Amino acid sequence: MSNGDEKVCATVRSALEAHKIDFQESEIQNATKFTGKSGAQVASINVYNTGKMNVEGKQTDLKTWMAELKDSVEKGAGGPVTLLPAEIEKFPQTLRERVPECDDVILWFFQESLRCYKADSPAGSAFMLGAASEKAILILIDTYAAAIGDDTNREKFLSRVNGKMISKKYEEFKASYGGCKSKPTDLLLAQDLSQLLDGAFNFYRHTRNAVGHPQIVPDLDKGVILANLGQFIVYIERIYALMKHFQATGVEV
Repeated sequence: MSNGDEKVCATVRSALEAHKIDFQESEIQNATKFTGKSGAQVASINVYNTGKMNVEGKQTDLKTWMAELKDSVEKGAGGPVTLLPAEIEKFPQTLRERVPECDDVILWFFQESLRCYKADSPAGSAFMLGAASEKAILILIDTYAAAIGDDTNREKFLSRVNGKMISKKYEEFKASYGGCKSKPTDLLLAQDLSQLLDGAFNFYRHTRNAVGHPQIVPDLDKGVILANLGQFIVYIERIYALMKHFQATGVEV
């Protein structure tokens, strides 16, 4: 779990991913620090547990962009959205190119989310994106289970996830993976479960639930949704990379 406010962290993370900013995420006292790089330029934005933010670094174009991101998030816009319509149209194609084996159900819901976004329906887009995310996580969990080498341990894991809601399945997966002795050594994948995957999965699930459970009118912004559409491609890419690792090395728990 992030030291900084979870919702603000998810928005900042999504904006950085969508705008292809090379960044690292670290936990500091009472805050989560996002350090971005662009060539020789380095700047960071700290998200505190109160939801407040501050930007650090030498005065560069990157720091100016970070300051715009901070202001935009505080205003509820989710980040300085600079993607052109032509780039947005390429999202499904980009996903297919980067993850050729991507499940057709994931692709369908991702495309529907994009259609809703273009139709000025952020709620519909958030709901469809949450559905695409859920399908991806279910495939990840099934792949993980199938790769568990010991029959007894596999059956125990399946007994804990079968018939459960997606949130419970994911928590059981995280708990089992935490004790896994065959985790990837690649730094990018090794960090993804606690950073990109965990944060993105919970954000997609929460926004979907906000739309699907009609207690209140959901507070969704098109800028935030666009950032998450962009991040979704990286999210799926990481999930499939993890699945390839499980299939190649097996799972020892």
